[in-house]
Amino acid sequence: MRVTVHYMAQMKRLAGCASEPVEIHVGSCLSDLLVHVAGRHGDAFRAILLDEAAVPRKSLLYFVGEEHAELTRPLNDGDAVTLLAPMAGG
Repeated sequence: MRVTVHYMAQMKRLAGCASEPVEIHVGSCLSDLLVHVAGRHGDAFRAILLDEAAVPRKSLLYFVGEEHAELTRPLNDGDAVTLLAPMAGG
């Protein structure tokens, strides 16, 4: 199945693109997708997205459509997934 991944803020800069279509297996969940895309954009991107155990970081924000999503959320063909690293500052 195919989903579209949208990258925001520093995720966009590290990925080198604003969005991309990604083919994943039917029955994949959000965590499966994140592990898959972590290997597509280099070490810096992977380090932001995954922790030392190669598990998606819980400190990032994930959305499927316009809804905040947990890592266990099942994905469907045609879903739009957005990845966002929270920013600090004032």
